[in-house]
Amino acid sequence: MTVGFLDVLITVMSLVILIVPGYLLSKTKVLGEKADAALSALVLYGCQPMLCFMSFQKTAYSPTIGLNMLIVAGLAIVIHLIMIGLIYLIVPNKDNQAKLNCLRFASVFSNCGYMGFPFLESLFGGDPATSSEILIYGGIIIAIFNVLNWSVGVYMMTGDKKNMSIKKAVLNPVVIAIIIGLILFFTVQRPIVDLAAADTVLDNVLTKLMKSLASVGDMVTPLSMIVIGVKLANVNLKSLIVDKWAYYNSFIKLIIMSFVTMLCVAFLPIDTIVKYALFFCLSMPSATGTVLFAVRFGGDSMSAPIFVLQSTVLSILTIPLMFLIFSGVFGVVI
Repeated sequence: MTVGFLDVLITVMSLVILIVPGYLLSKTKVLGEKADAALSALVLYGCQPMLCFMSFQKTAYSPTIGLNMLIVAGLAIVIHLIMIGLIYLIVPNKDNQAKLNCLRFASVFSNCGYMGFPFLESLFGGDPATSSEILIYGGIIIAIFNVLNWSVGVYMMTGDKKNMSIKKAVLNPVVIAIIIGLILFFTVQRPIVDLAAADTVLDNVLTKLMKSLASVGDMVTPLSMIVIGVKLANVNLKSLIVDKWAYYNSFIKLIIMSFVTMLCVAFLPIDTIVKYALFFCLSMPSATGTVLFAVRFGGDSMSAPIFVLQSTVLSILTIPLMFLIFSGVFGVVI
């Protein structure tokens, strides 16, 4: 399939529209004060792991896909490390350290799970072969994100190494689901539903089981956007406009990181679908986890939602425009 500027713009808009129900339900008090926490937990511990697991159940293994997975993992690590190095150069230590730590975290880590994965699924949904493959690469990026999030990311938010946890980096629901998915992908080398002969009892059981698991995973897109809408309803909209650090964060996250990703992948002799997976996932707005980490580790919990929400709003424009540069200037087209 051919992906153009309008395709990307329409996909972003279709996701952003899903923010409206959460915003309205929260503003009208239909959803309680802790609704965002409950919905976030549902997405994080239930829906997103299932979506990542099912991404490995939509296509058969091939040596090309296996190699591309390694390339995606390596490039995802490299791009994050480059951004971490850059962020410490361009965001110096100052008096308001908690806010700057939050800014560094938000500028590096993308909303690849809550928004990036659903975005890939929506954009490439019209081509099942491409969609199934690119979602595998998206799952790898999310796994790298989670490992870095709970290790380097925690240090960036707190400035204290004692809070870093390799155990939590590896033993969280999303990474566990991806590991199980990878094991089955490399050992069985085909979707589980293909193990049974057609029209048998086992075939019927496996088909219905996988359909149920897929239904849980499909909830990620609407629920994650509703969560953002609920958070938006609880933030002073004026602060989204007047906070200069929020603009600084949005510029670094949406513009600089997009360019870094382009430069890292555009000229490499790798499949275009790999370039697209990395570009779109890492060009997403600041991770929703910025808010969760700020609250949990005593960071600037007032600035975190402003950083996340402003970058989310601005990404409506930046993602299509940066893609226009990626495809038009750098010539990366699928």
